[in-house]
Amino acid sequence: MAQISLVKGILLGGLIGASLSMLDNQTRKNSMYKMRNLKSSFTDFDSMSTSITDTSEKVKLTAEKVSSDVAFIMEKVEELKEVTPTIASIVKETKDAFTTGSSTHEEEYKPHGLTSSTQYLPQYTH
Repeated sequence: MAQISLVKGILLGGLIGASLSMLDNQTRKNSMYKMRNLKSSFTDFDSMSTSITDTSEKVKLTAEKVSSDVAFIMEKVEELKEVTPTIASIVKETKDAFTTGSSTHEEEYKPHGLTSSTQYLPQYTH
């Protein structure tokens, strides 16, 4: 019961406040002007339907663009999945070639006067 009385009190206070504000001439004119514009905007179904159609077209185009962007990204991810093992095997083969080849042919590639293999780039002779 207290909630119903509270709601009634709020509504009654709002009506009294609105009625008192209408005593001012400028407030009445502004309220009437706004009510007429509001009424015309609600009855202007052509502009509302055009606005809704334009908005729905924009949403549709945005969704299509996002969809194509996602498809492009997924395609690139699949390409990376295919390329990554190939690159990994090339890196492994290169690493194996340097690690196994350096112990057997180390003197062949080492320039004179250097003692560390990290101080130079290997020179291959054919």
